Amino acid sequence: MSGMPLPPGEPAPQADAPQQDALRDEIAQLHEAVRSQRDIGVAIGLMSARFGCSTEQAWRTMLRVSQDSNTKIRTVARVLVATHDGTADADDRELLAGFGKHLPASGWSGGPAAG
Repeated sequence: MSGMPLPPGEPAPQADAPQQDALRDEIAQLHEAVRSQRDIGVAIGLMSARFGCSTEQAWRTMLRVSQDSNTKIRTVARVLVATHDGTADADDRELLAGFGKHLPASGWSGGPAAG
């Protein structure tokens, strides 16, 4: 694409199939990035409230959990949020159990019902 605006009423050129696939992949990746960022932000807030620490301390704790458990930070965040929301599945609960030894001594509750 040349970057030049189209004259009014001029139809946009059609992208070829590989280009369309690449655009779909990029859109899917961007959607996933937005979901991950949201989960990370929510998890930082939850950790800050749960452990009575600053958001910076919560972020550092999540990084430590991620590094020590060899788990991506977005996965750590997703599991913490899902556990809090009560939507964690068996795999999430298994991951959370592994995170336990890396969290502050008071641990992480099992969600709303366990609270």
